[in-house]
Amino acid sequence: MPSVDFQVARLEKSASPVVGQKRTVLIADDDNIFRTVAASLVASWGYDCVSVADGAAALQVLERDPPPTIAIVDWLMPQVTGTEICRHIRSSSCPRYVYFILVSARDGREDSIEGLRSGADSYISKPLDAEELRTKLEVANRILFMEESLRDLHAETEFFINSVPSVLIGTDAQGRITRWNHGAQEVFALSISDVQGRTLDDCGISWTRPHIQPYVQQALETGQKCRLDDLPVLVAAQQRVVALNIHPLRSHVGEIAGTLIIGADVTEKSLLEEQLRQAQKLEAIGQLAAGIAHEINTPVQFVSDNVSFFKDSWASLAQFIANARSLRAALPPGTTVAPGLAAFDASVEQLDLDYLLREIPQAISQTQDGLQRVSKIVRAMKEFSHQGSPQKEPADINRAIETTITVARNEWKYVAEVETQFDTSLPLVPCLVSQFNQAVLNIIINAAHAIAEVVGEGTGAKGRIVIRTRRDKDAVEISISDTGKGIPESIRSRLFEPFFTTKEVGKGTGQGLTLAYSIVTKDHKGQIWFDSELGRGTTFFIRLPLKIE
Repeated sequence: MPSVDFQVARLEKSASPVVGQKRTVLIADDDNIFRTVAASLVASWGYDCVSVADGAAALQVLERDPPPTIAIVDWLMPQVTGTEICRHIRSSSCPRYVYFILVSARDGREDSIEGLRSGADSYISKPLDAEELRTKLEVANRILFMEESLRDLHAETEFFINSVPSVLIGTDAQGRITRWNHGAQEVFALSISDVQGRTLDDCGISWTRPHIQPYVQQALETGQKCRLDDLPVLVAAQQRVVALNIHPLRSHVGEIAGTLIIGADVTEKSLLEEQLRQAQKLEAIGQLAAGIAHEINTPVQFVSDNVSFFKDSWASLAQFIANARSLRAALPPGTTVAPGLAAFDASVEQLDLDYLLREIPQAISQTQDGLQRVSKIVRAMKEFSHQGSPQKEPADINRAIETTITVARNEWKYVAEVETQFDTSLPLVPCLVSQFNQAVLNIIINAAHAIAEVVGEGTGAKGRIVIRTRRDKDAVEISISDTGKGIPESIRSRLFEPFFTTKEVGKGTGQGLTLAYSIVTKDHKGQIWFDSELGRGTTFFIRLPLKIE
């Protein structure tokens, strides 16, 4: 049998340098001959080598930063055994993975199993077989290369995830948070340690909208993604608004293994949208101002005319009363009244008493009606322009629509008759009344313009606008029908697009229906759609849920 020295010399000549990173190998064995021969072989194969004679020294070397990447440790050593070293390193936060090869003079299945259970990766027996050791090291290199590649990939993935400005949150199959990137930490002011293992409802986020977790469960159970827009959240005592998209994640066998939640802080966007809404409302109010002034001016004018009539009539009435009193005073007791009748009759004729008795009650009635109309217009304008609560509140939809019809009267009264068919038994609807009014106003104005294109402005001909409300199960449906010319098929898909308009320049911004769509679908989680027939007209439908989400 060749000597150990001969084997070493033969293998040194045939050994090739290690490709890539030069690895450090720890050899820990209280057998000096084994340690010397193994160290010589490992060095000849291109590795850096550290050699120690007991378990305590081996632990000190392994606890360095960075530690050796491969450790050849004897099973039985003074102070600390090889299996104890494996268990200790595997349970510690070692910065790099160490590939363990256990060495033992014993050779048996049970020993191999025990060594592997302690955390070892491989096993060799004494006496040392150089070819076996080299093969084990080559296997170790391949595994370490894959482990390091995975670690690099993981580091790149982590860097990418944490570099993305969006919120990225991962959950397991039970909906508990497992991943939390820097974007999430920035938006919610919570670290991964604050939220790990918890659900969205119980992770320390101060949601102002209750029960977010059911949406995660829905994605886990149905496999369908879920979208949550405009979620209010309190961060450092300030209200922010976030948007989340919850995507189910499937394992390699197709089972749902968790969710990926992608989101963003949309506070500034929401503020801009709110400012746009207010600007649109102010624009609408500005456009309606002249008509509203006219609407108020008409009843004010006949109130003024009636007051002038009262003033002029009162002078004659006062003279009549004065003459009657003079007549009475001039008659002594027991005298005949015939001499004064001429003066009395002249006063009655001058006063036209029958006319006054007939016209004054009518003038009073007209005055009252005019004042009521002015009051109604002012009240409607006040309700329409009121900003309202930022939260949904129960609202009388019929009343809100009546208010909007009144405000828009000058837009439609010359071209259409407005008919309402309200369901008076409707319950109060959770609603942002100010935004809802704006949506209805935009649709009514569109309807009036569509009718005007058919009947012509100033012709005296009129179309019809019919507004209906009804309950449909767990929602309220509003329909606004007009007898306009209808919407061409070619543009129907673009009707809710921002800035899309068929009107000539200066007649429309193309934002009215876009804003109505946003108010109904985003703010109220409702639906808006339309039916149209060329030459017959268009009906817009709005569906609002009765339950607050």
